[in-house]
Amino acid sequence: MSEQKAVKDRRILAVLTAVAGVLMFSVVPVAVARAMDAVLKGSALKIQATGNQLLTTGPKIVITFWPFWGGLCITAGVILLYVAWAIYKGQIWAKPVAIGLLALPAITGAYFSGPIMFFNKSAMQYFLIIALIGLIPYFVLLLWGSTGKGEKWSKFFVFLLLGVVAAFSFSNGGSALRIFMARPEPYVLTSGQYGLLLGIPVVWIGVLMVMVSIPLLAAFSPRGYRMAVMGLFVNLVGTAVLYLSNFDTFEFLLGIILIGISLALLLIPSIKGKILRGNA
Repeated sequence: MSEQKAVKDRRILAVLTAVAGVLMFSVVPVAVARAMDAVLKGSALKIQATGNQLLTTGPKIVITFWPFWGGLCITAGVILLYVAWAIYKGQIWAKPVAIGLLALPAITGAYFSGPIMFFNKSAMQYFLIIALIGLIPYFVLLLWGSTGKGEKWSKFFVFLLLGVVAAFSFSNGGSALRIFMARPEPYVLTSGQYGLLLGIPVVWIGVLMVMVSIPLLAAFSPRGYRMAVMGLFVNLVGTAVLYLSNFDTFEFLLGIILIGISLALLLIPSIKGKILRGNA
């Protein structure tokens, strides 16, 4: 009976993964393109209306990085078709890998949300579509088979915050680059501008570490836990550099707070034990 249930569970998760994969290389590209179009048109109107020099480089950031994240989602969707078959066959590695790949559209949607809400709120359905295509199967696979409410809630909040930090920190790096690119004098750098230049790569390296930690942590790997903690610390230092360089940017302060909450949660021994299932 238990073997029949295991096969049924694998079939459900495999179908869910495959459907998410198809949506990621069919629906997500359309949503990304329409979201970009809405933001670029909205930014042109807002920049003209406000005359804010710091906003003028926003469209360049969108054109540079949004296709990159859209491309990551498309690639992950194609790979998920193979991973779905591996899940159905019961291969242990497949489920954590699927969780890591599904994190990409979830993070992408969260990253897109800020510019969309700022420049063109009427397009908010696009970031929601992108995020939910990843987020729903992400949590289904993550929580499927979890034992007890304590483990489920611990995993839910830890993995939610890891994704939020990855999206928000990458966005902060983009905001820092936008501010730097909008400097009035291209050949003279201030100490604050040097802070931006040094903080951006640190933050983005931390984002990469956090994203890599997600599938490892989903596999109950102590290496994934250490990677998550180190990635959050790297993000904290990088975001602190950005904030110290620009005290008037609230997003940087909020990033520090989010990273601090995530770190505090991970460092609680009982939560660590639940998300690692005693493998530490």
